Amino acid sequence: MRKLIALCFISSLLAAGLSASASAADGPRRDILGLRVGMTKEAARGQLQKIGTLQREERKRQEVWEVRDDYFSHVIVGFDQQARVRFVTAVAREGGGQRMRYTEVASLKTARQEGDVSINNYHYVWELARRGKEPRLLVEARGRDPLYLSTYTIKKAE
Repeated sequence: MRKLIALCFISSLLAAGLSASASAADGPRRDILGLRVGMTKEAARGQLQKIGTLQREERKRQEVWEVRDDYFSHVIVGFDQQARVRFVTAVAREGGGQRMRYTEVASLKTARQEGDVSINNYHYVWELARRGKEPRLLVEARGRDPLYLSTYTIKKAE
């Protein structure tokens, strides 16, 4: 019985890993921890209250939340004048947590590289076309490490 339970557990972990890889191969997600550009401030706060604690609010246009997540320690959410999410930035958890690779966001072959890797400035950008009522988006992954990101942002393309 224990072997069966262990086998089921391992199978579910493998399936989760494969689905994460498949989604990265398809392109970047349009959300970070359930937060999407364009959602209302009220809806964003509802989602954030499920996963974290408000740390500070800056001029009612930006909030910093400490979150319970394996990859990220904090999320910064910016709001526009209509109280809708303008951007979401997740800050990687330092030490102890899992680390997110740039390739977990999406294939680097489809990214525009804007950083100068000769000085350990890794900055990858993916553009997502408009979809339905959603605006055109930019997804950015930045860091100093060649494999692991420090910040992960989704924002409206200007």
